[in-house]
Amino acid sequence: MEINEVLEEYLLDCKIRNLSKKTISSYNYQIGIFVKYIETEFNEKDIVKVKKIHVKKYLLDLQESKKSNYINQLLKTLKLLFRYAVEENYLDKNVIDNVSYLKTERVLLNTFNDTEVANMIEHYAKNTDFISQRNKVIIEVFADCGLRAQEVRELKNENIYDNYIKFWGKGRKERIVPLSPYLSYSLKKYNRVKKGYFNNLRSYREIEDYVFVSKSGNQLKNNVLLEKIVRDACNEVGVRDEIQRKSCHSLRHYYAQKLLKSGVNLYTISRLLGHSNIKTTQTYLNSLTNDEILNDVQGITPLTVLLLDKKL
Repeated sequence: MEINEVLEEYLLDCKIRNLSKKTISSYNYQIGIFVKYIETEFNEKDIVKVKKIHVKKYLLDLQESKKSNYINQLLKTLKLLFRYAVEENYLDKNVIDNVSYLKTERVLLNTFNDTEVANMIEHYAKNTDFISQRNKVIIEVFADCGLRAQEVRELKNENIYDNYIKFWGKGRKERIVPLSPYLSYSLKKYNRVKKGYFNNLRSYREIEDYVFVSKSGNQLKNNVLLEKIVRDACNEVGVRDEIQRKSCHSLRHYYAQKLLKSGVNLYTISRLLGHSNIKTTQTYLNSLTNDEILNDVQGITPLTVLLLDKKL
Protein backbone atom coordinates (compact mmCIF):
# COMPACT_ATOMS: atom_id res chain seq x y z
CA MET A 1 0.00 0.00 0.00
CA GLU A 2 1.36 3.43 -0.93
CA ILE A 3 2.37 5.76 1.90
CA ASN A 4 0.08 8.48 0.55
CA GLU A 5 -2.89 6.13 0.79
CA VAL A 6 -2.04 5.23 4.38
CA LEU A 7 -1.60 8.94 5.16
CA GLU A 8 -5.00 9.79 3.69
CA GLU A 9 -6.64 7.07 5.78
CA TYR A 10 -4.72 8.10 8.91
CA LEU A 11 -5.82 11.73 8.56
CA LEU A 12 -9.42 10.57 8.25
CA ASP A 13 -8.94 8.58 11.46
CA CYS A 14 -7.62 11.75 13.13
CA LYS A 15 -10.81 13.59 12.09
CA ILE A 16 -12.95 10.80 13.53
CA ARG A 17 -11.00 11.11 16.80
CA ASN A 18 -11.88 14.82 16.75
CA LEU A 19 -8.33 16.14 16.55
CA SER A 20 -8.12 19.84 15.70
CA LYS A 21 -7.81 21.04 12.10
CA LYS A 22 -4.47 22.59 13.00
CA THR A 23 -3.09 19.25 14.27
CA ILE A 24 -4.35 17.35 11.23
CA SER A 25 -2.90 19.95 8.87
CA SER A 26 0.43 19.73 10.71
CA TYR A 27 0.49 15.92 10.41
CA ASN A 28 -0.29 16.15 6.71
CA TYR A 29 2.52 18.64 6.12
CA GLN A 30 5.14 16.84 8.23
CA ILE A 31 4.50 13.38 6.76
CA GLY A 32 4.25 14.90 3.28
CA ILE A 33 7.85 16.10 3.56
CA PHE A 34 8.98 12.53 4.30
CA VAL A 35 6.91 11.04 1.46
CA LYS A 36 8.53 13.39 -1.08
CA TYR A 37 11.98 12.57 0.31
CA ILE A 38 11.44 8.80 0.07
CA GLU A 39 10.16 9.07 -3.50
CA THR A 40 13.01 11.34 -4.60
CA GLU A 41 15.93 9.68 -2.82
CA PHE A 42 14.91 6.00 -2.91
CA ASN A 43 12.14 5.85 -5.53
CA GLU A 44 9.87 4.19 -2.96
CA LYS A 45 6.12 4.70 -2.56
CA ASP A 46 5.06 1.50 -0.80
CA ILE A 47 5.03 1.77 2.99
CA VAL A 48 6.07 -1.90 3.29
CA LYS A 49 9.35 -1.12 1.53
CA VAL A 50 10.31 1.74 3.85
CA LYS A 51 13.24 0.65 6.01
CA LYS A 52 14.78 2.03 9.17
CA ILE A 53 17.87 3.09 7.21
CA HIS A 54 15.68 5.29 4.98
CA VAL A 55 14.36 7.16 8.02
CA LYS A 56 17.82 7.50 9.56
CA LYS A 57 19.18 8.93 6.31
CA TYR A 58 16.24 11.35 6.22
CA LEU A 59 16.95 12.54 9.77
CA LEU A 60 20.66 12.89 9.02
CA ASP A 61 19.98 15.08 5.98
CA LEU A 62 17.62 17.25 8.02
CA GLN A 63 20.33 17.94 10.60
CA GLU A 64 22.17 20.07 8.05
CA SER A 65 19.50 22.77 8.19
CA LYS A 66 17.02 22.01 10.99
CA LYS A 67 17.17 22.08 14.79
CA SER A 68 16.85 18.95 16.91
CA ASN A 69 13.46 19.89 18.35
CA TYR A 70 11.98 20.29 14.87
CA ILE A 71 13.45 17.00 13.65
CA ASN A 72 12.18 15.16 16.72
CA GLN A 73 8.68 16.47 16.06
CA LEU A 74 8.82 15.12 12.50
CA LEU A 75 10.02 11.75 13.78
CA LYS A 76 7.27 11.65 16.41
CA THR A 77 4.63 12.25 13.73
CA LEU A 78 6.14 9.57 11.47
CA LYS A 79 6.03 7.06 14.32
CA LEU A 80 2.32 7.78 14.76
CA LEU A 81 1.70 7.00 11.08
CA PHE A 82 3.66 3.75 11.18
CA ARG A 83 1.97 2.73 14.43
CA TYR A 84 -1.39 3.24 12.72
CA ALA A 85 -0.22 1.14 9.74
CA VAL A 86 0.62 -1.73 12.12
CA GLU A 87 -2.74 -1.45 13.90
CA GLU A 88 -4.52 -1.68 10.54
CA ASN A 89 -2.35 -4.66 9.45
CA TYR A 90 -0.71 -2.77 6.59
CA LEU A 91 2.63 -3.55 8.27
CA ASP A 92 3.72 -6.57 10.29
CA LYS A 93 5.83 -4.41 12.58
CA ASN A 94 6.76 -0.79 13.15
CA VAL A 95 10.24 -0.64 11.64
CA ILE A 96 10.92 2.86 12.96
CA ASP A 97 9.55 2.46 16.48
CA ASN A 98 13.04 2.17 18.00
CA VAL A 99 14.64 4.94 15.94
CA SER A 100 16.07 7.22 18.62
CA TYR A 101 15.20 10.87 19.02
CA LEU A 102 18.01 13.39 18.74
CA LYS A 103 19.57 14.86 21.84
CA THR A 104 18.23 18.37 22.33
CA GLU A 105 19.83 21.40 23.89
CA ARG A 106 18.41 22.81 27.08
CA VAL A 107 15.67 25.22 26.07
CA LEU A 108 15.78 28.62 27.76
CA LEU A 109 12.51 30.51 27.56
CA ASN A 110 13.21 34.18 28.19
CA THR A 111 10.05 36.10 28.81
CA PHE A 112 8.72 39.45 29.96
CA ASN A 113 9.21 40.86 33.44
CA ASP A 114 6.47 42.41 35.59
CA THR A 115 7.26 45.98 34.57
CA GLU A 116 7.12 45.16 30.87
CA VAL A 117 3.74 43.43 31.19
CA ALA A 118 2.32 46.31 33.25
CA ASN A 119 3.58 48.80 30.65
CA MET A 120 2.07 46.76 27.80
CA ILE A 121 -1.31 46.87 29.52
CA GLU A 122 -0.97 50.59 30.26
CA HIS A 123 -0.09 51.27 26.61
CA TYR A 124 -3.61 50.29 25.56
CA ALA A 125 -5.32 51.46 28.77
CA LYS A 126 -4.46 55.10 27.96
CA ASN A 127 -7.26 55.24 25.39
CA THR A 128 -10.91 54.52 26.13
CA ASP A 129 -12.10 53.56 22.63
CA PHE A 130 -13.38 50.04 21.90
CA ILE A 131 -10.32 48.75 20.02
CA SER A 132 -7.84 50.01 22.64
CA GLN A 133 -9.88 48.51 25.47
CA ARG A 134 -10.20 45.23 23.57
CA ASN A 135 -6.45 45.07 23.02
CA LYS A 136 -5.79 45.88 26.68
CA VAL A 137 -7.96 43.00 27.89
CA ILE A 138 -6.43 40.63 25.33
CA ILE A 139 -3.00 41.30 26.89
CA GLU A 140 -4.50 40.80 30.36
CA VAL A 141 -6.10 37.46 29.45
CA PHE A 142 -2.81 36.15 28.05
CA ALA A 143 -0.87 37.28 31.12
CA ASP A 144 -3.43 36.30 33.77
CA CYS A 145 -4.77 33.03 32.33
CA GLY A 146 -1.99 31.63 30.13
CA LEU A 147 -4.29 30.87 27.21
CA ARG A 148 -3.07 30.01 23.71
CA ALA A 149 -3.76 32.50 20.90
CA GLN A 150 -6.38 30.26 19.30
CA GLU A 151 -8.08 29.80 22.67
CA VAL A 152 -8.32 33.57 23.11
CA ARG A 153 -9.87 33.95 19.65
CA GLU A 154 -12.42 31.20 20.34
CA LEU A 155 -13.33 32.45 23.83
CA LYS A 156 -17.08 33.00 24.09
CA ASN A 157 -19.11 34.94 26.64
CA GLU A 158 -20.67 31.69 27.85
CA ASN A 159 -17.17 30.49 28.85
CA ILE A 160 -16.81 33.26 31.47
CA TYR A 161 -18.02 32.44 34.99
CA ASP A 162 -17.75 34.37 38.27
CA ASN A 163 -14.32 33.09 39.29
CA TYR A 164 -13.16 30.86 36.45
CA ILE A 165 -13.10 30.39 32.68
CA LYS A 166 -14.18 27.06 31.20
CA PHE A 167 -13.45 26.22 27.58
CA TRP A 168 -12.24 23.51 25.23
CA GLY A 169 -8.56 23.83 24.42
CA LYS A 170 -6.08 21.94 22.29
CA GLY A 171 -7.28 18.45 21.38
CA ARG A 172 -10.87 19.44 22.31
CA LYS A 173 -10.05 18.91 25.99
CA GLU A 174 -12.13 20.76 28.58
CA ARG A 175 -10.01 23.13 30.63
CA ILE A 176 -10.70 25.40 33.58
CA VAL A 177 -8.50 28.33 34.60
CA PRO A 178 -9.06 30.71 37.55
CA LEU A 179 -10.48 34.15 36.83
CA SER A 180 -8.99 36.75 39.17
CA PRO A 181 -11.14 39.57 40.61
CA TYR A 182 -8.94 42.03 38.67
CA LEU A 183 -9.56 40.34 35.33
CA SER A 184 -13.24 39.76 36.08
CA TYR A 185 -13.69 43.50 36.65
CA SER A 186 -11.63 44.31 33.56
CA LEU A 187 -13.78 42.03 31.38
CA LYS A 188 -17.01 43.60 32.68
CA LYS A 189 -15.69 47.08 31.98
CA TYR A 190 -14.63 46.02 28.48
CA ASN A 191 -18.07 44.50 27.78
CA ARG A 192 -19.69 47.84 28.66
CA VAL A 193 -17.38 49.61 26.21
CA LYS A 194 -18.06 46.98 23.52
CA LYS A 195 -21.83 47.25 24.00
CA GLY A 196 -21.68 51.04 23.82
CA TYR A 197 -19.57 50.95 20.66
CA PHE A 198 -21.95 48.71 18.72
CA ASN A 199 -25.08 50.48 20.05
CA ASN A 200 -23.74 53.79 18.73
CA LEU A 201 -23.12 52.54 15.20
CA ARG A 202 -25.43 54.08 12.60
CA SER A 203 -26.40 50.72 11.13
CA TYR A 204 -27.38 47.73 13.28
CA ARG A 205 -24.84 44.92 13.34
CA GLU A 206 -25.32 41.54 14.92
CA ILE A 207 -22.36 40.77 17.17
CA GLU A 208 -21.02 37.23 17.21
CA ASP A 209 -20.93 35.67 20.67
CA TYR A 210 -17.17 35.89 21.08
CA VAL A 211 -15.48 37.89 23.82
CA PHE A 212 -13.07 39.52 21.37
CA VAL A 213 -14.50 40.69 18.06
CA SER A 214 -13.50 42.92 15.17
CA LYS A 215 -14.91 46.40 14.42
CA SER A 216 -17.63 44.69 12.42
CA GLY A 217 -18.59 42.42 15.32
CA ASN A 218 -17.12 39.23 13.89
CA GLN A 219 -14.77 36.70 15.46
CA LEU A 220 -11.07 37.45 14.95
CA LYS A 221 -10.36 35.08 12.05
CA ASN A 222 -6.71 34.22 12.73
CA ASN A 223 -3.85 34.75 15.16
CA VAL A 224 -2.10 37.42 13.06
CA LEU A 225 -3.98 40.31 14.67
CA LEU A 226 -3.33 38.96 18.19
CA GLU A 227 0.39 38.71 17.46
CA LYS A 228 0.37 42.28 16.13
CA ILE A 229 -1.39 43.55 19.27
CA VAL A 230 1.33 42.04 21.48
CA ARG A 231 4.21 43.01 19.20
CA ASP A 232 3.05 46.64 18.86
CA ALA A 233 2.79 46.96 22.64
CA CYS A 234 6.28 45.47 23.05
CA ASN A 235 7.77 47.93 20.58
CA GLU A 236 5.99 50.91 22.11
CA VAL A 237 7.10 50.23 25.70
CA GLY A 238 10.65 49.15 24.83
CA VAL A 239 10.71 45.49 25.82
CA ARG A 240 14.28 44.21 26.21
CA ASP A 241 16.09 43.02 23.06
CA GLU A 242 16.92 39.70 24.74
CA ILE A 243 13.24 38.78 24.50
CA GLN A 244 13.47 37.47 20.96
CA ARG A 245 9.89 36.22 20.73
CA LYS A 246 7.69 39.23 21.40
CA SER A 247 4.58 37.14 20.99
CA CYS A 248 1.36 35.87 22.54
CA HIS A 249 3.16 32.67 23.52
CA SER A 250 5.74 34.65 25.48
CA LEU A 251 2.91 36.00 27.64
CA ARG A 252 1.89 32.37 28.21
CA HIS A 253 5.48 31.70 29.36
CA TYR A 254 5.22 34.72 31.67
CA TYR A 255 2.05 33.28 33.23
CA ALA A 256 3.67 29.88 33.80
CA GLN A 257 6.84 31.29 35.32
CA LYS A 258 4.89 33.57 37.67
CA LEU A 259 3.00 30.53 38.96
CA LEU A 260 6.26 28.61 39.42
CA LYS A 261 7.80 31.47 41.37
CA SER A 262 4.67 31.65 43.53
CA GLY A 263 5.14 28.03 44.57
CA VAL A 264 2.42 26.39 42.45
CA ASN A 265 3.38 22.77 41.75
CA LEU A 266 4.33 21.66 38.26
CA TYR A 267 1.40 19.26 37.87
CA THR A 268 -1.14 22.01 38.58
CA ILE A 269 0.58 24.37 36.15
CA SER A 270 0.56 21.63 33.52
CA ARG A 271 -3.21 21.25 33.96
CA LEU A 272 -3.78 25.01 33.78
CA LEU A 273 -1.73 25.29 30.58
CA GLY A 274 -3.48 22.31 28.99
CA HIS A 275 -0.27 20.36 28.43
CA SER A 276 -0.80 16.67 27.67
CA ASN A 277 2.76 15.91 28.78
CA ILE A 278 4.32 17.35 31.93
CA LYS A 279 7.73 17.33 30.18
CA THR A 280 6.49 20.26 28.10
CA THR A 281 5.78 22.18 31.30
CA GLN A 282 9.23 21.36 32.67
CA THR A 283 10.85 23.52 29.98
CA TYR A 284 9.51 26.54 31.88
CA LEU A 285 11.74 25.58 34.81
CA ASN A 286 14.86 25.82 32.65
CA SER A 287 14.50 29.57 32.34
CA LEU A 288 14.62 30.31 36.06
CA THR A 289 18.01 31.71 37.01
CA ASN A 290 19.96 30.48 40.03
CA ASP A 291 19.27 33.77 41.83
CA GLU A 292 15.52 33.43 41.24
CA ILE A 293 15.55 29.86 42.57
CA LEU A 294 17.49 30.94 45.68
CA ASN A 295 15.17 33.88 46.35
CA ASP A 296 12.04 31.77 45.90
CA VAL A 297 13.18 28.95 48.18
CA GLN A 298 15.06 30.88 50.87
CA GLY A 299 11.98 31.76 52.89
CA ILE A 300 10.31 28.35 52.67
CA THR A 301 13.05 25.87 53.60
CA PRO A 302 11.80 23.22 56.08
CA LEU A 303 13.61 24.66 59.11
CA THR A 304 12.62 28.23 58.22
CA VAL A 305 8.98 27.15 58.27
CA LEU A 306 9.48 25.43 61.63
CA LEU A 307 11.05 28.60 62.99
CA LEU A 308 8.15 30.73 61.75
CA ASP A 309 5.72 28.28 63.35
CA LYS A 310 7.71 28.69 66.59
CA LYS A 311 8.54 25.00 66.71
CA LEU A 312 12.28 25.70 66.88
